[in-house]
Amino acid sequence: MYYSQTARLAVYAQGEFHKGKSKTAEGVIRYAPNPIVAVIDSTQTGKRVCDVIPDIKCDAPLVSSIDDALQFKPDALLLGTAWAGGGMPAQWKPDIIEALEGGMDVINGLHDFLCDDPQIAATAARCGRKLLDVRKPPNDLPVASKRVLESCNAHVVLTVGSDCSVGKMTASLEIQKSAVRRKINAGFVATGQTGIMICGSGIAVDRVIGDFMAGAVEQMVVESGKNHDIVLVEGQGSLVHPGFSGVTLALLHGACPHAMILCHKATRKCTISTEHPLPPLPAFVPLYEQMASWMRPAKVIAIAVNTVGLTEEEAGAYVDDMSRQTGLPCCDPVRHGADILLDAILTNQEKTR
Repeated sequence: MYYSQTARLAVYAQGEFHKGKSKTAEGVIRYAPNPIVAVIDSTQTGKRVCDVIPDIKCDAPLVSSIDDALQFKPDALLLGTAWAGGGMPAQWKPDIIEALEGGMDVINGLHDFLCDDPQIAATAARCGRKLLDVRKPPNDLPVASKRVLESCNAHVVLTVGSDCSVGKMTASLEIQKSAVRRKINAGFVATGQTGIMICGSGIAVDRVIGDFMAGAVEQMVVESGKNHDIVLVEGQGSLVHPGFSGVTLALLHGACPHAMILCHKATRKCTISTEHPLPPLPAFVPLYEQMASWMRPAKVIAIAVNTVGLTEEEAGAYVDDMSRQTGLPCCDPVRHGADILLDAILTNQEKTR
């Protein structure tokens, strides 16, 4: 466990909250059990989280600065914004130091580790505060060897995507919420920094040395399978993204899923940060099934669509169209709930027994 799930959090999203780069901030606020006491974004001071994102039931205020956040007595500052590559902007450093001096630990999901910065590390030591670099991988990870097939009796489901940042973590967590409501024992395996911040454990697979990425996934799935009937593995990247396909393949081969949920953002036309057009959504189904089959035959059993930016009517029409095109059950798990996706998993679990 990286930090207490009762710690009071101030979320740092300076200039970026709900503007496309604050996926970590929004995921933690939506799903983490921690109390959120403030969000730092000086461009939206005076609003509340629920004013900016109405479907998140959180009335934490948006404030201008670290000093303003301190009045709400946070235990930790969580860095909630990230760009491609995961580097830390130089202008964040004074705020991080101020947070440490104000009595906060700092939770960091960037590729740049705070513990490697001499000034930040010295300030943390002087103030008796913790620097929690959640993307830092553990030592002694194994090379994958299909241990999931031999040592995991749980039904393993991997979320896969048409692209990065389309809702793979969100779909996994919404399915788990549906399972909890229905008293079904489903575990969540976090493979990225936001998932780790939400559930307090996991391995950021994109930071692991290539030879050990699939082994890291395998290790987590086997461990989760000891305590759960269903293991929901958070996907990363996409097989068609030129920059991030490697981590996607490592997840497929490390998790050895029984089934996959294909995730897609309705408004996405090209792979993120590139001009590469996305194939039609139905083309992803055989692609993922073929690549998964090298370890274990697995079907794409349902589609989770992120319909942010569409009206209710547009979202409903898009979901219906994708279901017709793929022949699979389809929903937006945030707008509509994830029961349809969970039902598809349960049906697949029964078939594979």
